[in-house]
Amino acid sequence: MMRTNYLSHDEVYQRRWDNPTYMGWIARNDVEEDIHQTWQPLTTRSAFPKRGRLLEVGCGAGHISLYLANQGYTVTGVDIAPTAIAWAQKNAAAARLPVHFQVMDVVSLADLADDSFDIVLDGRCFHCIIGGDRTRFLQAAYRVLRVGGVLTICSMCNEVPEVSRLQGQFDPQSRCLMQGDIATRYIGDSNDILQELMAAGFTLVDVQLIPPRDNEDFAELQVIAEKRG
Repeated sequence: MMRTNYLSHDEVYQRRWDNPTYMGWIARNDVEEDIHQTWQPLTTRSAFPKRGRLLEVGCGAGHISLYLANQGYTVTGVDIAPTAIAWAQKNAAAARLPVHFQVMDVVSLADLADDSFDIVLDGRCFHCIIGGDRTRFLQAAYRVLRVGGVLTICSMCNEVPEVSRLQGQFDPQSRCLMQGDIATRYIGDSNDILQELMAAGFTLVDVQLIPPRDNEDFAELQVIAEKRG
């Protein structure tokens, strides 16, 4: 069993809280590019619902949730990191957007009712979930979605760049990035990730593999998968 420390993410948010160059995990100057390159094209695909109740898991300080709320979705954002949620609430208040942010273990989504969302959006959280927690997360996402709702995954995958500083942290047997004996990221084969989704009962509707943007980048698997009951 792999050791994890999901709450270590909160330490990063604490360090960045007073740094004006950051809007949470992401640099403030990178927010617009991230929306333009990833979330705007992903959410305009035909398989992505154009309205409804949306849950972002791993919402961090909320820039994706706020973008989607501005597009008309009814948005809830959850994250295990209390500092991230406090920051997201602050950002929502500044933007005057009615997004509900809540501290929550995304592996279980225990405080959320069955069949309560039209969309569950992975805000690049899935690759941070390790081992058997991945199955539990997919089961929870399936539970909170209504029939006909979709799970959208954005996950790092495939190879660790040879020039990456993370290369020395990669354990090829578990396919995890390690910090000491703590697994921090799962860099799975894209086909294995698709198999995980199907094993959890989801039907794959839209699959795209986004190649690395440069020699320091990872490939990203983007999937829209439907709960068909």
